[in-house]
Amino acid sequence: MSRARTIALGLLVLSGSATTARAQGPGIAPCSRFFCFAVSGGLTVPAADMADFHDAGFHYDASVFLNLPGLPISFRPEFSLTQFKLKEPVTGGGEITDVTKMFSAIGNIELGLGGGLYVLAGGGVLSMNTADLVGAEDSETKFTFDAGAGYRFKMGGIRGFFEARVGAASYDQGTFGFEKAQFIPVTFGLVF
Repeated sequence: MSRARTIALGLLVLSGSATTARAQGPGIAPCSRFFCFAVSGGLTVPAADMADFHDAGFHYDASVFLNLPGLPISFRPEFSLTQFKLKEPVTGGGEITDVTKMFSAIGNIELGLGGGLYVLAGGGVLSMNTADLVGAEDSETKFTFDAGAGYRFKMGGIRGFFEARVGAASYDQGTFGFEKAQFIPVTFGLVF
């Protein structure tokens, strides 16, 4: 079964369980308005082939929540900047390069499960910029997808959240030395 079908089937099953969970207790929507904003950041752990070349890094995100009244679903466009340190810095042309940067624009769908819990999944584009084996800068943009879960809670007049996701994008092995960029962002954020 393809990944898209698996994700669609998982969201369908979760939407049925979300109705049950919502009946058991109120969820915490991202905000009470039609739209709200979030800023977030945290640790990003490289996984699979990417972990062979990179240490853990960090990410910064900006999101917009578009809430559907009466439904536990929100649309969540997001922009993210992620940086990783290379385990072995690359020297080329007298300069040392030791950072890989990723910029992503992703459209997620968030499904509230009740009690502040939610799941999310989506897709978009990811641009990766890193040094190749001779120190030259390489950049490539590919389709990416992510999926994860989180917990939202009240903090006075704003809301906070913790979440973890798994993201992935595929590249030609000759470009960066690995085929699949897999990463696990662990995030803390504030919704305004």
